[in-house]
Amino acid sequence: MADLVNTCPSCGAEESLDVMFNRMVDDDIVRRAIHDVVIKSLPLGAMLLRYIRLHKPPKQRLRMTRLRELLSELAGDMARNVIERHGRTWAVTNDDWRGAFEAVFTAADKGTLRLPLQSNSYLYQVLSRQADEVEAAQEEKREQERRNAGRAHSSAAPTNVGELLAAAAPPSAAPRHAASMPSPGMSPTVRTMRAQVKTPKGQP
Repeated sequence: MADLVNTCPSCGAEESLDVMFNRMVDDDIVRRAIHDVVIKSLPLGAMLLRYIRLHKPPKQRLRMTRLRELLSELAGDMARNVIERHGRTWAVTNDDWRGAFEAVFTAADKGTLRLPLQSNSYLYQVLSRQADEVEAAQEEKREQERRNAGRAHSSAAPTNVGELLAAAAPPSAAPRHAASMPSPGMSPTVRTMRAQVKTPKGQP
């Protein structure tokens, strides 16, 4: 932590954060928790320190017991990137922590968040809501992929009425030949008349 520097907003004097914590915090457990959180959560350290300040009552110091509770919970969860709430476990990333911190700061700046904060509950509520939204988006994506796969599977089926009717119709019967017509020739009457003409008179 020696390379992290705290700058006084009034005079501009600088001191390393490890010196500042040793000067301000006389609880060794809290100092170790601060060290673990700030080192393991870089580059979230600055956001974490700003978040901790939201727990400080106006014109009062933040009690060491409160600070110990806050940091002990955060140190373990930020190191594991896992949070547990209401019997559920969510995996979170540094981006999730960053987004949650920013949401807390935005609410505080808007005045919609009651200060000072009493615990990490609001931060963890934001984290769990973000995780739920990610899960819902992933489930929606999987469902859309299943629907697309179903449409692709049936794409070979007939797609118009003519094709559907043709596919449903029974095989057509072999074409029937037209009834044979009698070969052209003389009618019986004409044949009789010609025979009479050819037969000489007086012959039977």
